[in-house]
Amino acid sequence: MGFLSQFAALYIKNALVAWRARRATLLRLLAPFFFLLLALLIDKALQANDSNSEDFQDIRRPDVEPIDPIPRCIEDIYIGPDKSCVELAWSPNTSTIATTIIQNVIKNNAKPIKAMGFATRDDAQAFLLGNPDYIIAGVHFVIDTASALQGFIIQTNTTAKAFKSKYQDPNTFVQLPLQSAVHREIARYGLAQNPATAATADSLSWFIGLKSFPHPTIATVSVLGQVLGPFVFAACMFSFVTQISSVVMEKEGGLRQAMRTMGMTDAAFWCSWGMWEVTLAFVSGHLITCFGLILHLKLFLKNNYGLLFFLFFLFQLAMSSLALLVSAFLRRTQTAVYLGFVIFIVGWVMQTVVIFGVPYTPDYYTKTSLSKALTVIFSMLPWDLLVKGFKDLDSAVVQDGSDGLRWSERSRYCQNIPNADDQSAWANANNYDPREEYVSFECVMPLDTIYKVLVALWAGYFVLAVYFDAVVPNEFGIRRPVLYFLYPSYWLPSVTSPASALKHVLKEDGQGPRQEGGEVDEDVAAEESRMRGLLNHRTGHTAKGGELAGQGAGTEQRNAVEVYGLKKRFGGSGGCCGNSVVCCGAFDCCSCKAADAFWPIKGSWFSIAENSLFCLLGPNGAGKTTTINCLTGVLPPSYGDALVYGQSIRSSGGLNQIRSQMGVCPQFDVLWPELTGREHLLLYGRIKGVRGWKGAAQEAEELLDKVKLGYAATQRTGAYSGGMKRRLSVAISLLGDPKIVYLDEPTTGMDPISRRYVWDIIEKAKEGRAIILTTHSMEEADILGDRIAIMALGRLRCIGSSIRLKQRFGTGYQVACSVQPPRGSQADLVALAQRAAGLKAYFKERLGLEPVDESKVYMSFLVPRDQEAALISFLRQLEKDAAGLGVTDTQMSLTSLEEVFLTIARKAALEAAQAGHVGRRKREIHFCGALGRGLILVTFFPFSLLTCLCWDRFCWGKFRCAGGCISLEAPKDAGATTVDLPDGTTHVLQPGQEFFQTEGGQAYKVIWSVDESGNLVAQEAKPIEQMPATTPRGPGALPVAAPVALAGGAQPPYANGAANGHAGNGHYAAGTVVHNPVAAYPVGPDGKARVPLPGNVLMEVPLGSPYVMNPLDGATYYVQWGKQGGVDAVLSCTAVPTMPTAAAAPAAPGGYSQSAASNGSRPGTPGSASAVPINGEGAGSGRFYPAVPK
Repeated sequence: MGFLSQFAALYIKNALVAWRARRATLLRLLAPFFFLLLALLIDKALQANDSNSEDFQDIRRPDVEPIDPIPRCIEDIYIGPDKSCVELAWSPNTSTIATTIIQNVIKNNAKPIKAMGFATRDDAQAFLLGNPDYIIAGVHFVIDTASALQGFIIQTNTTAKAFKSKYQDPNTFVQLPLQSAVHREIARYGLAQNPATAATADSLSWFIGLKSFPHPTIATVSVLGQVLGPFVFAACMFSFVTQISSVVMEKEGGLRQAMRTMGMTDAAFWCSWGMWEVTLAFVSGHLITCFGLILHLKLFLKNNYGLLFFLFFLFQLAMSSLALLVSAFLRRTQTAVYLGFVIFIVGWVMQTVVIFGVPYTPDYYTKTSLSKALTVIFSMLPWDLLVKGFKDLDSAVVQDGSDGLRWSERSRYCQNIPNADDQSAWANANNYDPREEYVSFECVMPLDTIYKVLVALWAGYFVLAVYFDAVVPNEFGIRRPVLYFLYPSYWLPSVTSPASALKHVLKEDGQGPRQEGGEVDEDVAAEESRMRGLLNHRTGHTAKGGELAGQGAGTEQRNAVEVYGLKKRFGGSGGCCGNSVVCCGAFDCCSCKAADAFWPIKGSWFSIAENSLFCLLGPNGAGKTTTINCLTGVLPPSYGDALVYGQSIRSSGGLNQIRSQMGVCPQFDVLWPELTGREHLLLYGRIKGVRGWKGAAQEAEELLDKVKLGYAATQRTGAYSGGMKRRLSVAISLLGDPKIVYLDEPTTGMDPISRRYVWDIIEKAKEGRAIILTTHSMEEADILGDRIAIMALGRLRCIGSSIRLKQRFGTGYQVACSVQPPRGSQADLVALAQRAAGLKAYFKERLGLEPVDESKVYMSFLVPRDQEAALISFLRQLEKDAAGLGVTDTQMSLTSLEEVFLTIARKAALEAAQAGHVGRRKREIHFCGALGRGLILVTFFPFSLLTCLCWDRFCWGKFRCAGGCISLEAPKDAGATTVDLPDGTTHVLQPGQEFFQTEGGQAYKVIWSVDESGNLVAQEAKPIEQMPATTPRGPGALPVAAPVALAGGAQPPYANGAANGHAGNGHYAAGTVVHNPVAAYPVGPDGKARVPLPGNVLMEVPLGSPYVMNPLDGATYYVQWGKQGGVDAVLSCTAVPTMPTAAAAPAAPGGYSQSAASNGSRPGTPGSASAVPINGEGAGSGRFYPAVPK
């Protein structure tokens, strides 16, 4: 019943879309008429043109055409006037008779000509072969032994010659004139030899002309049988391209995935498209046949109607299945148009080949292996069979008096019997009468076979379309196994118990990305611990603490969604080069690129209770939409699992049950522009399984009223505004009373009133179900969210109620005071100023706070959390002193959720910037450039041996590949960034640095924010009066460190220099703390830590080195070492003006010996820590990497 309901709804959807796109549908149906009319007009034009020729006229008394004299050789279009030539070659020149005749031919010709005599015919032939285009004709006389003339032979080039618009007939150009002239002179020679007639020889009158035989009118030849096939094929290409575009559009726009998420089966989808195309092909087949009859085409009038209809009907069915097969490989609608044009050109060329008899003639048909293969290839393409059918139908009516083919003759008419005797025997055995029946004895593949092949192509292409649609990666990169149809789970999806489904989570625990840098939030850790206990409880394992297992048992019935270690991996390519090939450019035309794996979800553990709304926040790219796609079954998780009302999302049977009770509002609207809002709800309602059309219609009306779209129910969604589309998407997600609803940014683009309506709908929809909401509106999350989780860079950063998050991550409380407004007099204005000054002094004296926002009437103060204890007593005192201060109103509130969000996002971005793999990325290798350089080395071998140490760099570039390639460029997140100052200058900052001071002594506070990609960026720098003594260490803050103490309490040399200033030579002044990160820079596997320095460089510091020198500018730095997480790390670097001597040098801090610090060099010197750039500038043994600022 579910399949039939979905099939009917999808079929009606296709019909409605086609009806609303009437122009395109009419073009599909009426295009054959115009192409048949065009073919008829072309045929009539060709017949009219042929009727002007004498060959097709009634000629009773033909005109006589006189024969011209022998032409000059320069008149030959292949010789021309600029070449030397001779008109005649003759033989034998030893005969008196031949010599006399040739002399008279030259003498009596109207045009001057020359002749060259030869002794024999063979001599003349040899000369002609050695001198082409020199002599235009030859005459060879036959002389017997008695010297009597027996006859002559004319020799000419019988090839017709043509050049540009000139045409030269060899018969009328030289052969007939030469023959007439020789006959004339032979006659005169005979008269001269007879004394009785010798006197009349010179006066002989000679005229020879040329005329054709009289003949009646010959019917002009019709080409309809040859052109109808290509023209009908061209007309059907409109339907072919339209069908591909429609199917691909649903895939590209996410419509198909939305229907699948609502519970649509692939069988219903494909069957609806197949049946819709059967309907169109049925109608179109009848229309094409009727169009031919209306135009009185002889081929349509005389052949059986059924033969014509089934040829067109089955041809279009085969083309429709081919269109579905092609659409399985396409992702863009525009590509379908281009591909349709290519298929049309290929089909037109192949049809032309079929018209000329290949391969459907006895000479080619299955005689050799090549011809068999050619026949199979041509027969797999429907347009070739269409042309073959047209040729057979035209052959049956081309003869006058022929009645064409009848249905019963669809196989009998085609016989391959080349022998005449066998033809007679067949005719006698089958009572064949050529006056009553058409039979071709040189025919292969009759219409009956063509019909069967077209049916096979229709079914075969349809099955292949379904198969390749499953195994070719879809728009999300997901595909089935190649042999998926052999898996029992495909035909009989099973539903597994939670205990069985979650066992793989325990096996996969620890796989995938691990926690890098920073500390896990205590609420997130508690949630993960609780979910792990629940996992152990569900799988029957003993929890680490019996308490957790008990919690799991208690929450079993309350959780709608349980997420266990969910991880998702995208992309990535193995090896140094990878598997992505890109071709472009003129020289480095091909290159391979390798990309690291991207993890949008790096291990999520949380649960969502029934009757609640779970709000998932995060910047763009945080992993919110990917999480929803995994929970809805759009993307399979790489590791981990989730239970939705007890069903696993990694089980095909469980996912089918989840979808039946799930509603989704995707991030982007997935609507058909041709359908109305009511039709969308009816369609999705029937797909979802709402009982009956009446029930679906009633629920659709209720939802339209809820989202305030009742007035626009009959309007097409193509005319909806963005907010109206979002409201309709919310209504669709609530169809069928789902138990779990996913809302991905549902109120984007709505006006405030519509947003409030939708909020009310969502709030009421909580009862009896669970709702997962993602949004960029902090107000929306604050109002609707029962629990809020903030994601950043694929991980949960915090989780809890709105108040909980504000208390933990907010900067404190905001106190806003209103001073009594003025009454319009000058005295009141002065009094107001006095009250405002008194109120500021009041806050400054008791809390040490300055107003963060100030106007003539209102002032706002931000009270940090560390002063929360004193706030209560302060407010009580303020209430007592309010009258004296002139305060009329006092309001207090927690930090906004937006500030909490920005704080969490900044902290995550800062951790990513400091814990990122500096300077690491996969390499790109250009094959052509590398091959060219390799050829240079081979060409100059063995001299190139002298450069063997540089071969790797010369051939492949600057990068060396060893377990992943390292580039010179650091990622943007790893380097410093700049901020614009009010005076127009810029200042270089380390990620997260909150305060700095310029050379002029002006102090600034940096306001950090997160861009759309989740990267940490410096938004602005606000001037402040002075640098704070200590920097607040709030979430995401980077402390400004004082000069680091040396061993024994000593300070590094010149530690009293200008803090955070720049010396005039561009170096950091003495005492400057270059970097003191929250997450220190740990020592890598190679025994070196990578630390950013001024000048956009990144320095490799060997383990324990107390001092290092930057060879780019000669600056020296003191390094403080320590531990972080049990790993040796650089905690800070402080600039010093000079390198201390060995005697004055302190012991290596952190408990490291001087020998270890300097790797065996003289104590107190930088040793191997004196680094140089990797690109070869300077001298030394270390490495510097240019850091790329944001």
